[in-house]
Amino acid sequence: MTPGDAVIGFVEPDLPRPSGGSTYNAHVIESWPTGAPSLQRHRLPWPCADEAVQGVLTRQRVTIVDGLIGSERPGAIEAARAAGHEVVLLVHMPRPADTGLDDAERTRLAALEARAVRASSAVVVPSEWAAHDLERRYGRTELVVALPGVEPAPFAQPHDPPVLLQLGAISPLKNQLLTVRAAVACRDLDFRLRLVGPVLDEAYAARVADALAPLYDRVTLEPPVCGESREAVLAGADLMLSVAVRETYGLTVTEGLARGIPAVVGRGTGAEEALGAGGEPAGTAADTGDPAELADVLRAFLKSDDLRHRWRATALASRERLPTWQSTAQTLAETCASAQGEVGQDVVAEHEAP
Repeated sequence: MTPGDAVIGFVEPDLPRPSGGSTYNAHVIESWPTGAPSLQRHRLPWPCADEAVQGVLTRQRVTIVDGLIGSERPGAIEAARAAGHEVVLLVHMPRPADTGLDDAERTRLAALEARAVRASSAVVVPSEWAAHDLERRYGRTELVVALPGVEPAPFAQPHDPPVLLQLGAISPLKNQLLTVRAAVACRDLDFRLRLVGPVLDEAYAARVADALAPLYDRVTLEPPVCGESREAVLAGADLMLSVAVRETYGLTVTEGLARGIPAVVGRGTGAEEALGAGGEPAGTAADTGDPAELADVLRAFLKSDDLRHRWRATALASRERLPTWQSTAQTLAETCASAQGEVGQDVVAEHEAP
């Protein structure tokens, strides 16, 4: 690369709350390989205009753009490419997969994202599941998979009674109502339930709160946490619940596995891939629309010491085989180099993928 090309742009939305995508972005930036061109971070208000997006996409020779911005601004990507710039689109979740959209809005977002996916120099997704999903939606192949990493963490000690934890925004997408209905069906057993995350849908949060009434003395609805507070919440769990109706991976699942905590995930979602990231799945999958099935799984977990010990042992065994954020960042760096026609030497990192 020439000296003028020795910076890669990274465009992301400036959101008022934490999200899986913003967590992924932050870890990639922190773990960016030393041997690669440096990153220039651009944070834009969301939503933002085409002109603002096009402006940052043409500041560097190569730019990574978060799909929350790029997927809705294909014109900016097309203009940047026409001007000789390369754009790597990072799709954490397809825009039409969000909840609360009517058919017209879903169709509009799908048309925009299809153009953005076609126009981009490369498209990066967080899992094999997400790659298959995006290929099915838009027909683009040769998508780049950059699995989310996980940081090493101390073992989480078992608790009596067991603590069930669901981390994520309170919304129909994350499906807390399924969790609550299943937990209510198990109220004859001893456990604690924690639902932790920002409220995105007030009406849905009210439905969740109403459904929690039979569990008033053993469940908490808690605001989002970060840093040491998040570490404490994770350390206090015995079972992670990731039963979103749509999920491209499942960061909270691997965060749990890093601490020896098994998980129950949504069947047919990318969270199943996260559950097996360290080898044998440390837990199981359940139907995201059937509270009775999830209740059966929770009942088995709560009643069987043997099952809890087996799942925990599997989770502990998977810890050393989980992907790292260094390997995630390395994949992004190599993708940027490839998009510009460079290979090998410019993206040699201090930390190699395991």
